[in-house]
Amino acid sequence: MTGHSGFIAAALFAGAVATTGCSDSKTSTTKGQKPSPVVPPVTATSYVPESPIAPPAPLKPVTFRDGEAAYHAGNFAEASAAFTKLTAEKPNNAWGHYMLGLSAAKTGDTTTAMKAFDEALRIDPKHVKSLINSARILIDQKMPDEALPRLDHAVMLDADSNAAHRLFGRAYLAQGKVNEAIAAYERAIELDENDSWSLNNLGLLLFEQGRAAEAVPLLTKAVELRKDVAVFNNNLGMALEHTGKFQAAAAAYRGAVEADPANEKAKKNLARVESVKEAPDKSSGETSETKVIEEDDTQAGL
Repeated sequence: MTGHSGFIAAALFAGAVATTGCSDSKTSTTKGQKPSPVVPPVTATSYVPESPIAPPAPLKPVTFRDGEAAYHAGNFAEASAAFTKLTAEKPNNAWGHYMLGLSAAKTGDTTTAMKAFDEALRIDPKHVKSLINSARILIDQKMPDEALPRLDHAVMLDADSNAAHRLFGRAYLAQGKVNEAIAAYERAIELDENDSWSLNNLGLLLFEQGRAAEAVPLLTKAVELRKDVAVFNNNLGMALEHTGKFQAAAAAYRGAVEADPANEKAKKNLARVESVKEAPDKSSGETSETKVIEEDDTQAGL
């Protein structure tokens, strides 16, 4: 029995050794090495390939035509940004600086506008439009003394510049030189008989000098050319009223209100003359509210 039991024990031990060897064949490692990590199999649901990142679309370059189109569409901030970029890329293009000056001025940024016009003049000292439009800014800022040398230079380069002579009229008037202002406006009209702003400005100046009858035909033509400008209609109404033509004055004031429904001065003037009976050659004795001379004739053409 003893021999039989020993044989069984030996057989069991050998089986145990064999079983352990099979297990070690799957997980055994060389002595001194760390066991490899167990990586779960990749399945279709556990792996999602990354989407390729598309490169950004190239930016469309800004062109002079783009900036000019924005300006003429009334998008002055957009135009200013476009010409700021263009002048940085092409710093020696006088027209780019000129258009930046126009655009900046329309946004109210007169500092940038003056710098742009001056840069255009540095590049091209004969750039007449930069001389004229920089002079306009100086006049608007009540600096006629600084504007006049620029206008002198502009007329020296282009004696027939209608815009330069109109601005001479404004500059002289700001200096209190009425006769010189009248002569300048008359010259501007000689050069362009359809210059509505010179017609309006001269008409208003004559009206303010007590020459309402002389002002009427000038202001009438200004309105015929630009019915959409409320100030022209209002100024004509004042001149007609002060020559005793109240019905015609009322029609002019109505035109001003139609052109600008928010024009309170025209509304007051209309209400006043509508209550007055027609009396030729006799003024109502009322003082009409005058409107500051306005400009909106900036030349952007090339």
